[in-house]
Amino acid sequence: MMMNRATVTHPIFAVACILPILHIPPAGAFVVDSCRKILAEGFYNEYARINARFRDQAMYAALCSSKFQQARQAINRAQQSGTSDSFGTSYGLFSQRGSGAHSGMHSSEDSLSEDRFNQWKSAYCSKNSLADSSRAAEFLMQKVVSPSVASAWSACMRKREGLTCWATPQNKEITLNVNWTKTDSLPPQVQHSFLTRGAVSKFEGVDARRILPVGYALNTETLPIPIIREMDSAVVASIQVDHKGEEYSCNVFIPGERDFALTTPFKGR
Repeated sequence: MMMNRATVTHPIFAVACILPILHIPPAGAFVVDSCRKILAEGFYNEYARINARFRDQAMYAALCSSKFQQARQAINRAQQSGTSDSFGTSYGLFSQRGSGAHSGMHSSEDSLSEDRFNQWKSAYCSKNSLADSSRAAEFLMQKVVSPSVASAWSACMRKREGLTCWATPQNKEITLNVNWTKTDSLPPQVQHSFLTRGAVSKFEGVDARRILPVGYALNTETLPIPIIREMDSAVVASIQVDHKGEEYSCNVFIPGERDFALTTPFKGR
């Protein structure tokens, strides 16, 4: 007996999920865009004249945020500023040769290998991410470059499209700059903001651990916000805004006084 088979067709529904687009500014290795080049060039041009402690701290952060070839370029650029031949021994990147008057002399081309640099990064850069090291280098370099270089860098940052944030050191205080640049006249609204490790925003009426109130509308300008932090504490600041259904976010890492300060010599295996 032949039996008719009933074919059951299940309707397939195509469901379209409309999700907001999240814009996150890149934060890769140091000196990868025009703004960072302004700051880095000013730093290396003045390298030999900068206080060694602050200079080494900024250079340390820059090296932690760099890949091998970028690190070699940074070291060569610093050497061109007129520093001594013993550059790099304080970071443990080079082995001192011999003894006496020429102890420590080297050429970065033949002394720094990729293997040694990677060992050094594993030993000294594991505490912070690549992005945080890059942001720390920006913050620390601002401390030591000339005011004209710092102003040129800030002016470049203000021209970036969308939401941009950066921290500016001012003596013992810190200013968090929140910048919105868009041709559209409709201002974005703050969805979320956060400060870590007990840092406090001095923006009036904001809740604890927040930078700006929820729903606050950003104008097309730079909004400077004083930040108070506990002594020697690193701080992460993050802001997320909504602009016509699209989300924009920015993050800032402010290093503590003891971050990126070498205290023990590195001995590569």
